[in-house]
Amino acid sequence: MIDSIAESAGGPPDLKRTRRRKLATTDARVDRLPPHSPEAEQGVLGCVLLSPNDCMGECIEKFKSGAEVFYDLRHQTIFGTLAEMYDSREAIDLITLQQRLKNKQLLDEVGGIPYLAGLPDTVPSSANLAYYLEIVQEKYLLRKMIRICTDVVGRAAPTWWAGCTIMRGKSMR
Repeated sequence: MIDSIAESAGGPPDLKRTRRRKLATTDARVDRLPPHSPEAEQGVLGCVLLSPNDCMGECIEKFKSGAEVFYDLRHQTIFGTLAEMYDSREAIDLITLQQRLKNKQLLDEVGGIPYLAGLPDTVPSSANLAYYLEIVQEKYLLRKMIRICTDVVGRAAPTWWAGCTIMRGKSMR
C-alpha cells in the first residue's frame, strides 16, 4: 500500500511508521504515442476509395501539408500515391491504386491488397469525410505543436542551465 498506517495493538496509529512506496524513477510520458487517430485516417482513405472524384479534391484542399498529416506511414504512402494519381487525372479505384503501389514496389509495405481492400469497409459512405478530415488535421496540428514545443525547450534548456550555474556561482562569492 502506498500510505498504509500500521496500528499498534489497540492503540492509535503510529504516523511515524507509515510505509511508503518509492515513486517510479522513469517518466511515464516517454512511452506516450503522439496524438493520432488511425480510425479517422482509415476513414479518409476509405472515403476517397468510395468516391474519389468528390473526396480527393476536398482532401487536397484541407491537407495543404500533403501526406504528412497522416501519422501512420502506410497511410502517408497511400495518400501520397492517391494524390499523384489525382494530379495526373488517372482513374482511382482499388485496382489502379494497387497497381500503382505495386509498380513503386510499395504494395507489401502498406499492407498489401487485403489492407487496401479493407479501407472502403471502414466507412459506411463518404458523407462524413469532412469530420474525418477535421480529426486527422487536428491530430496533425497537435503533433506539430508538440514537436515545436519540444524543440524550443531543447534550445532553451542549455541556456537556462548555464544561467543557473552562473547565478549559483555569483551567490557563493
